[in-house]
Amino acid sequence: MSSNPFSFGNPVSDPERFFGRERELRQITDRLQSSAFESTSVVGERRIGKTSLLKHLANPAVAEKLGLSPEDYVVVYVDFQGCNTITPARFWGRILKRVARSLKDDELAVLAKDLGGQETIDQFDLEDLFLEIDDRGLKLVLLMDEFEYVTKNENFGLDFFAGLRALAIHYPLAVITATREALVDLCHSESIKGSPFFNIFASVILRPFNLDDSMALIKGIMVDSPVAFPDTIQREIYKLAGGHPIFLQMAGYFYFDGIQMGHVGEELQEHVEKSFLEQAEPHFIYQWEYLNNHERITLLTLLALKAEGNGTPAVAELKQAYQQADYILPDLLKRGLVIEADDGVSLFSALFGDWMVHEVSTISEEEPSPDAVEEWVEGHQSLDSTTTEQVKSALPKVKRNYWALIGEFTVEVTTKVATEFLFKLAGM
Repeated sequence: MSSNPFSFGNPVSDPERFFGRERELRQITDRLQSSAFESTSVVGERRIGKTSLLKHLANPAVAEKLGLSPEDYVVVYVDFQGCNTITPARFWGRILKRVARSLKDDELAVLAKDLGGQETIDQFDLEDLFLEIDDRGLKLVLLMDEFEYVTKNENFGLDFFAGLRALAIHYPLAVITATREALVDLCHSESIKGSPFFNIFASVILRPFNLDDSMALIKGIMVDSPVAFPDTIQREIYKLAGGHPIFLQMAGYFYFDGIQMGHVGEELQEHVEKSFLEQAEPHFIYQWEYLNNHERITLLTLLALKAEGNGTPAVAELKQAYQQADYILPDLLKRGLVIEADDGVSLFSALFGDWMVHEVSTISEEEPSPDAVEEWVEGHQSLDSTTTEQVKSALPKVKRNYWALIGEFTVEVTTKVATEFLFKLAGM
């Protein structure tokens, strides 16, 4: 049996296995190569590839190919994940020791290492070091992963962010941060949120791959494999993954695994979907828990519209079914939970839709009594009279903690959509 070329779990560290993101890399490097030597904030959902992007940029051969010559640029990657109680002194100590390892100038490396080892590091110390870096014609690029562990840390006050901003403006320092949300939304206080530090960044949003980039990833990973996927399987992988790099790798892994086991046809598809869902469910749970009710209703509306059998719902159709989707949809598209396809929009993965129905349904839980359902419905007079009976039929199939969501869904969306979804729930 051939070894499986697909892998998932760890970020990509091998440049040969990094695919896509040309536009994002160009945006970042264009700002670094500009006369202003500018900073960038990389924003994207969990497991969308932020760490892989930074690690790719930190690779010396990749950096040089992108125009960041080692004679001119010192590119340093630092990960702050788990650093919940780090202090500014520890922050700079961690960074300067990494910088020292990356510097080819021995004298400068000693200066950085010595400063990083001090118990206290003040702004003047840092400015003196950056003057030395500037005198040698070097530019320092700090790739700071999981930067929210800094912005949300109460040990870092206004003075710290003001000092970092001053270094980035007046000295050869550019900061590339990676966070799940926009930096300004990840601050531990309103005063920090108002800091001018955040004005030095332009944002680069990491979204799921489109179809072409997804196909390029699949083909690139399999370029040396004796097993080849036909176009039908490649498209099934995209259908399962919705362009999320980790899900593309995951689906590809289980297709390859299933073929090696001798599965074909429906047997192969069942193997892939079962294995994929087992691995993807923790990610689905995480994504679902970060949604508010309006966002959940938008996703459920898409699911209901798809169930009507009219193919991929058009954006206008979604907004007609649920008016608030007009301002909710852009964020869901940005986060990759909804994708644009076939002149419409859909959930990024059909299996995610099945999982949502499973999540809100009682399944093995003890069904509530008819009296409990009746009492709840009577307490919610806002329910549409035409769907009240359907709500009564559906609620016994819904987990109690989702009754309010289903009630709100029924009131907010059009009767046709509500009826479709309630019918689906009641029939389970």
